[in-house]
Amino acid sequence: MVDKQIGNNEDDELIEDAAELLKTGVFKNDLNLRKTITMFQRRFRIGWNRGFNLARVLRERSLLVNPIVDEEIADELQQKADVKQMMENGVFTE
Repeated sequence: MVDKQIGNNEDDELIEDAAELLKTGVFKNDLNLRKTITMFQRRFRIGWNRGFNLARVLRERSLLVNPIVDEEIADELQQKADVKQMMENGVFTE
C-alpha cells in the first residue's frame, strides 16, 4: 500500500511538471502521440506506458490540446478494449 501511495505521489508530481512545461512552451503541443510520448520519456526518463498514461491524463485535463493526439489516444484505448474483449471471449489467451 505504501508503494502504491509513493507511486501516486510520483505520478502527481510528473503530471504537475509536464503541465508546467506545456504551459511554458518547453513541450511542443503540436506533435503526434508517438513523438509526444518520446518527448515525455526523454524528459522524465519513463517508459512508454507511463508516457502514454501521462499524455492521456494531460488530455483529460485539457492541458494537452491536440486533435492528432486526441484521435491517436482514442484509437489506442479502443485497441486495448478490443484485445480485452477478445481475451474475455476466449479468442486470445494470456
